[in-house]
Amino acid sequence: MGSLASVREVRAANEWDAFVEAHAQGGFLQSWRWGEIKARYGWRPLRLATPGVGPIEAGVQLLLRVRKLTPIGPRAGAAYIPRGPLAASTRQARDLLAAAVTIARGQGASFVRVEPPPLIAGEALAAEGFRATPRYIQIPRTAVVDLTPSLDALLAGFKPKMRYNIRLAERRGVAITHGRAERDLDAFYRLTQITARREGFAIHRRAYYADVWRAFQPDHATLVLATFEAELLAAVLCVRFGRTAVYLYGASGEAHRELMAPHAAQWAAMRWAKAHGCTAYDLWGMADPRRSTDPMAGVHRFKLGFNPAIVDYPGAFDCAIQPLRAWALDVGVLRARDVFNRLGQRPAAAGP
Repeated sequence: MGSLASVREVRAANEWDAFVEAHAQGGFLQSWRWGEIKARYGWRPLRLATPGVGPIEAGVQLLLRVRKLTPIGPRAGAAYIPRGPLAASTRQARDLLAAAVTIARGQGASFVRVEPPPLIAGEALAAEGFRATPRYIQIPRTAVVDLTPSLDALLAGFKPKMRYNIRLAERRGVAITHGRAERDLDAFYRLTQITARREGFAIHRRAYYADVWRAFQPDHATLVLATFEAELLAAVLCVRFGRTAVYLYGASGEAHRELMAPHAAQWAAMRWAKAHGCTAYDLWGMADPRRSTDPMAGVHRFKLGFNPAIVDYPGAFDCAIQPLRAWALDVGVLRARDVFNRLGQRPAAAGP
């Protein structure tokens, strides 16, 4: 294991986000704003970078959640790295992972879970004591739409049925607006509750969606509302970071399903993203092709209509600091899903 001398803590939001935005594997889950959202729900974010002055070369945002009094010991908890570390070499990745484990151990965490971006080498994880686990938090595959073509060319690149449904929604009077007021968020949440009951998804409290929306305002988030005769039919909450926009949460109602409002809402979100300089639209979460019973199967088929490129992530990896406590947290008293369920990554409607 490495030492803390190989990293420094970054305390300036602008410095950190400039690094994450510029990194080829950087995304909103490693952004300063996302760490601040998690801080509202019991997590402590730390931003670690390779030492030295000047621009950051490599870094990682580590989320810590440790309770002082627990049924399994005086201190227990977890540390989590979503879509990190962001490094250019195996050596840098190892230094950052080693420092994360050292800090987590010092804070009393029982294990560290990391879900790395595609370019982090498996040998870096293995060398620092991480082993693959099936208990992922982020869905380990997504789908990305290339936004660089013109709007006409982009629409033409969708599958015929998707193009037809988008145009049908427009012809039949589905109206698109972008939410601005609290009442818009209220309407979105009511629709999310309807969707959750219908599809069996877990959802967050209204306050959580409000925190995400506000954190990326004024121009890094949009709430797309698709209505017909003043009735909300579908909604999409989308955030952007760097050159990528991400479809985080979505919902649709029971009425007027024949009007294809969800198709129109997604198309509107893509147009918003493109207008704000994004070159990619991440549909955020696809089914496991090896599981015919995957609960994401229906959403998967819908997203394929946009003709995206499928992106597979390496999966989840754990480093057990206190093996017995880590086991108890993972499959016993607390369960990892319960520990992590406020990270914002459980399926809510058609998003994480």
